[in-house]
Order: sequence, then C-alpha cells, then structure tokens
Amino acid sequence: MDRIRTNRPASLKMFDFSDTDSGISYESTEDEIEINTPTYSVSLMDPIEAVMKPENLLEKFVEVGGRRYLNDNTLKYYLPSDQKEVKRTYDRYFIDKIMWGGNYSAPVSDNLSLGASVLDIGCGAGAWIMNMALDYPVSIFVGIDIAPLFPENHPPNAAFLKCNIMDGLPFPDNTFDFVRQAFVIVCMNWQAWKEKVVKELIRVTKPGGYIEIMEVCREDINPGIICQKIDAYLLEHLRKAGINTASGPDVIKAFNEFENEVIVAPMEERPYYFGKKAGRIGEATLKCILEAYKGIKIILTHIMGITEKECEQMLIDFEKECNEVTLCKTRYRAIIQKRLDAYNG
Repeated sequence: MDRIRTNRPASLKMFDFSDTDSGISYESTEDEIEINTPTYSVSLMDPIEAVMKPENLLEKFVEVGGRRYLNDNTLKYYLPSDQKEVKRTYDRYFIDKIMWGGNYSAPVSDNLSLGASVLDIGCGAGAWIMNMALDYPVSIFVGIDIAPLFPENHPPNAAFLKCNIMDGLPFPDNTFDFVRQAFVIVCMNWQAWKEKVVKELIRVTKPGGYIEIMEVCREDINPGIICQKIDAYLLEHLRKAGINTASGPDVIKAFNEFENEVIVAPMEERPYYFGKKAGRIGEATLKCILEAYKGIKIILTHIMGITEKECEQMLIDFEKECNEVTLCKTRYRAIIQKRLDAYNG
C-alpha cells in the first residue's frame, strides 16, 4: 500500500506558556503534571493511533509531518522508521561502542572467534550486526525487527528477518550461543515482556550460552529544568502505557524468577554526558538525543499539549541548557547465562 500522509492532532492544552525570551515557561513541576494530566481514552493514549483515519487503520506504517512511524498495537515504538532514524541509530551505535569500549560485555569473545551463532533482537537498521559480522567472520549473526530497515548489502555471515517478538521467536530451542536485546523494553508492555519475551530469550539460547540486555536507566543526573519537564511527561505517558520505567533492577528481578534455568550476573552501568562541556563525545550524545526528540515530536506535542512550533523552540532551549549544565544519563547491560543443565519444556 502507498504511504498515507495524515494531519497532526489538535493540541491538548495542558502546558502553561508565558512570555519569556523563548516564549516558554518551564517552571511547572511533576505535581502539576500529575494533577493536570487528563485520563486518556484508549485512542488518545497512543499518539500514533490518534492521527489515524478509518481508511488507513490497517496500514503498517503511517506518515506524519514527513516522518514514517510504525502502527502496531503490540508495541509502543514511537521513534520513526525511516532513513533519518537509520542514521541516528548508527550514530548511537558508535557512541555506545566508545562508551563501553566494545560491542558487548558478556564473556563470549573466544566463542565468537571460533564460530558462534548470535541473535540480535530489535536490531533496527543493523549497525551492531553489520559490525560484529565483520569483526567475527566465522560466526553467524541474525538480526530481527518488526520494522524492516535492514541494509540491502551485508556480509555473507549476517542475515535479517522481519519478526514481531510478541508472536514468539521463529527458532528452535537451544539455537544461539549469544542473544542480545538492546533498547526494546522501552517500547514494550512490561508485563508482556516479562511473561512472553523473557521465556523466549531463554528458550532459544543454548545451555551455557549468554543473554545480554542493554537499556537506558530512567533517572537523570544533573538534569536542567527543561530536561526534567520533558522526562516527567514522557515517564508519565510510559507509565500509563504499561511500559517499565525502572528498567535495570526489574530486568534482573525478571530473570531471577528463572533461577533454575539461568545465572544472573551483577548489572553494569556507564554514564553518558551530554553537551559541549563533555567534549566531542558529549556533543555527539547531545546531537543523538536531540534527533530522537525531533523524531518523537508528534508524541511530545500530544502528551505535553503544545504546538509544533512550541516544541521546536523547547528543543532549541534544551540544547542550550545541556551545553550550559552537563546532563548525565546512564545505560546498563545485564548479563544472563543459561545453565548447562537448563531444561526447555
């Protein structure tokens, strides 16, 4: 089907604007958000669904404001699925590699050098898969994602498959030596992830193999006023959507429920600094988060009750704020090993 362009939804006026240099006041608090946030109906709960029309309800993707978004009720994936987002995810990949000093934390280096089977869940445009496949030519790498933004040209030991993990993984038990999942929990109902996905991750991992989860910790360090405002609205929206907002410790707890099948290692964390004061890497991380916020502009205008123009000015002010007050966000990696005597069934 052809892509269908839709109009931006009418603004839900919840955000108090006053005359300042930028025309925006950021002084309201999380208490105000809790008090003033309306009880969303099902249709307004999902900003993508809110702009859909009867003639395009069956479309897998919808175009809004020149960006292409996934339309799928099983996932709350609000970032775009287009070439701009492909570039941003590649930038994010290289930032992650620098910050962590490598592509993974699990002790799988020797196995990868000898030849292993690897699965990347929610692989996006395939940056991690592509680089790993080149680094380890005797290993086999498979990437799956619900939005097929896969590269047309890739190493012969890499493959990509369109797949919705909520439907289960299309692989036999004990298939992969190493299973990776990055930045998926943030777009998935937490209960569904715990009840369905965790079991699937364990099932397809070989006994003795490793699972690695990489996500963003929710609490910011040294956030400015604008950052606090944006995060407060986003976290409230995610909470209402049933998406986990604690992340790391809860992931560890979810796998610990399968202690007869897996061994869970302590969680590792890395700080990410945003802005010029953090040098070139700080400028790169700030550019990456700004592009992400621009990509979810349809979400921000919807949940904050602001216009597109007001949102654009807010992001300009956010960039200035991060260059003056260095924001720090944390990412973590959780490493889980499947027991040698684990039983699938």
